[in-house]
Amino acid sequence: MECMRKRLKNYTALEAGEKRAEELMEKYGNMSEDALYSKLMQEVASAKSNGTFSATRLAADIDRMRPYLTHEQVEKLNHLLRIIGS
Repeated sequence: MECMRKRLKNYTALEAGEKRAEELMEKYGNMSEDALYSKLMQEVASAKSNGTFSATRLAADIDRMRPYLTHEQVEKLNHLLRIIGS
């Protein structure tokens, strides 16, 4: 029974992650790369200034988007994460 509960709990977490990915794609999916970069930098600057920035959360959000991105876009995001995280 405990094993089944764990699987159901993990399934719910997976569904929530998928829903979050869909929300992010809906919100940002039609933006140009330049607009996305600008928006990301604005959000990071704002979050850092008010103490709510989390590099871990940002990386997790980007990880959810990776399946929808090209290899080149993933490489650019990896570069941005390295810049932002430092």
